[in-house]
Amino acid sequence: MKKVYYLMFLMLVLVVTTGCGKPLATAKVAKEVAYLSRSFVTDANEAYAAVRWALRITDYPIAKENLQDGIVTTTWVPTTSDSHAIVIFGRRDFGVTGAYHQLEVHIVPENGRTRIDIGSRVKALAEGVESTGIEERKILSEISNYLRVAEPAITNIGREGQ
Repeated sequence: MKKVYYLMFLMLVLVVTTGCGKPLATAKVAKEVAYLSRSFVTDANEAYAAVRWALRITDYPIAKENLQDGIVTTTWVPTTSDSHAIVIFGRRDFGVTGAYHQLEVHIVPENGRTRIDIGSRVKALAEGVESTGIEERKILSEISNYLRVAEPAITNIGREGQ
């Protein structure tokens, strides 16, 4: 009788240790990235400094910087309750958990101005996880704050030095 229990115990151990050794699913990186853009009256070097500053104060560590192509990429960070959502039954569900995202910033010089494009690449088990744009707008706002003239000139026709 002891041999039967011992054999059953060994079978149980074998099933538990081999059955859970492989994941059932792996996360995939979304192919499409939607970019938000804003144009600034500045040169590419100053825009690059503003991007680095904005990412630092919003707690996005930089993983790669390609200065020649003007691309800055952050590390993968967990999504938050309002940064990403998934559409379920025609409504946005903001409770996406277990997903990660990576910001990619493009710095594009254009005729005396610099356009900054920022997008969020998502890695998740669920299909259809999308950025809400909140994090991207926050970074663009911080870049705008960095590039703002220290003391703007305000006249009857508006603000100068934008």
